[in-house]
Amino acid sequence: MGQTVCRIVVDGQTIEEILSFDYSSDVMAIAEEAHFSVENKGKRYRDKLKLGQRVEFILQNPEVNGGAPTVKHRGVIVRRNPKINPSEGSVINITSADLGWHIQNSDAPLWLRLQGKTYADICDPAISPFFDKSWGFTGLDFTGNPRRRLKLGLAAAAAASQRVIDPVHVIQIEPGEKPAEKITEYARRLNLLLNVSPDGKVCLFRPNDMQAPLYSLRLHDGDEFNNVLDADLVEDARSLWTEVIVVGEQFGYEGPNDPNNPNATKKRGKVVHEGALPFMHRRTAADGEMFLNGLAQKQAEWMYKRGIFDAWVATYNVNEHHQNGYWWESDTTVSIDDDELGLLGIFYVQAVHCSGSKQSADTTTVTVRKPGLLSASFGKYPNPPLFYANGISGIPSGAP
Repeated sequence: MGQTVCRIVVDGQTIEEILSFDYSSDVMAIAEEAHFSVENKGKRYRDKLKLGQRVEFILQNPEVNGGAPTVKHRGVIVRRNPKINPSEGSVINITSADLGWHIQNSDAPLWLRLQGKTYADICDPAISPFFDKSWGFTGLDFTGNPRRRLKLGLAAAAAASQRVIDPVHVIQIEPGEKPAEKITEYARRLNLLLNVSPDGKVCLFRPNDMQAPLYSLRLHDGDEFNNVLDADLVEDARSLWTEVIVVGEQFGYEGPNDPNNPNATKKRGKVVHEGALPFMHRRTAADGEMFLNGLAQKQAEWMYKRGIFDAWVATYNVNEHHQNGYWWESDTTVSIDDDELGLLGIFYVQAVHCSGSKQSADTTTVTVRKPGLLSASFGKYPNPPLFYANGISGIPSGAP
């Protein structure tokens, strides 16, 4: 197999002397980074590769896309670290972050009024005051039902129910709030995650773990068809809940009330799964937007599922940055047959980390999670396949 060629273009200039590189693709990350080291022989790049310069991170392999180059990352230089020592000589280490870096690191316009704004007003770089033209965003990308809901006002349902709120109440940006925080907050109401594509578009999307797997991983003792360098599985009880309760407030309630019950207007959702752990592990949460029992119930179910998602992660290291003619990428699925860790079935690829250098072979770290669990908020997914490497038993109660 031919080694992957990495080409870095900075403000239109191709940087040839790449000693090593890596980049990450993570469905959970708003801003993703690429790193590369440049040989600085003869001080060639001493006064170049400056902070803020635009970067294109290009990979090319004869077995992917017919050998055509693929832009895996577009961003700007956010960290520059020149080094010199007798063993390596003069080297400049560069960190490039994609455009999501701007909305995570720049504060939003102070006291910007959000009342009366639509989702498009907030999320679309072409019209949203959260985005500055100098950042270089190119548009908004989303699919499915959310497109029809972009014209809804922010928190339309909550506003309709909160008639007792003083009309002078203002929803606005306060000091220190980041655009990414507010976009994520409102995108979550449409059950969408936030990311940025290599072509500079704001991506609001739902995870796609229902697709056919593009890749396969096999790990059996002494099997000639193994394609895994090493594997690691972590299970963590901290987010496995045997009971989840979400409490919301019904604003503007004017029906029968019990003056002796301070919780009469509160709405509660509950999921109980005693088999998740051999001991009680409860989580309770208050959410002012859960103003109906049905909403509180859905939020409880989401917290329960998200806890399972966070509690289990498997990591595989493999050769190459591609398989079956596809680059390894996040928000895909992989078929795993692993007799060592006891995993069998289709799993969700949350993240990949690709690295290579002139001295070592191309390798990719693949981070996988259980499917059917990740969503921004309320979503319906089928039950995940069997997992031999966890002890959860029984069926949770409280779900519809």
